[in-house]
Amino acid sequence: MPTTSSPILAATVGVDTNTDAGADQAFAEPSSASVDRLPGVREELDVIARSPFSGSELGHLTLQAGLGVLGILDSAADRVGLLASDLRAMYLLQVLGDQSAGSLARRMLVPQSCVTLIAKRLQEEGLVTRAKDPHDGRKVILGITGTGRCRLDEASVLVRAELKTFFAPLSPAGAAALAALLADVVEPGASGAGPGR
Repeated sequence: MPTTSSPILAATVGVDTNTDAGADQAFAEPSSASVDRLPGVREELDVIARSPFSGSELGHLTLQAGLGVLGILDSAADRVGLLASDLRAMYLLQVLGDQSAGSLARRMLVPQSCVTLIAKRLQEEGLVTRAKDPHDGRKVILGITGTGRCRLDEASVLVRAELKTFFAPLSPAGAAALAALLADVVEPGASGAGPGR
């Protein structure tokens, strides 16, 4: 598969992405010659900080995109009377099936104590179920209810409409490629759906 790179990222280190050589240069250590190509940058360390090779610029762009998506999620959750963390938990339970609290916490990248609070709140509203694991009484298995699915569907309509606008600059192929790349980082070796333990 040919090497490709983001024109935005490549621009930060002053390479030409219209050639194969330029695409390869985008992920090489920046040279001192790159300093003159960045307005306002006076030291080579500034170039390195903006290089996708160092991860700094990639981290910044990923964070900015994540904050944008989180804002969309917050807005949709508020409109259906929930929190963004509630929607995330319910979405994972719908996609992956019943999960232990520990497994859900790992998927959400939060402490298990946070999932315990989320599950309690959602159970009180009849949106999720909590039951002891029949194979291990120390574990609690969470599942989404029919009412929970309806509330999630209501929020999903709002979220999808906003995400379509947010990711409009990407082509369908670009969106698919971005999703695959992010999955490699966020869920390396994920096995997909199935009861989590």
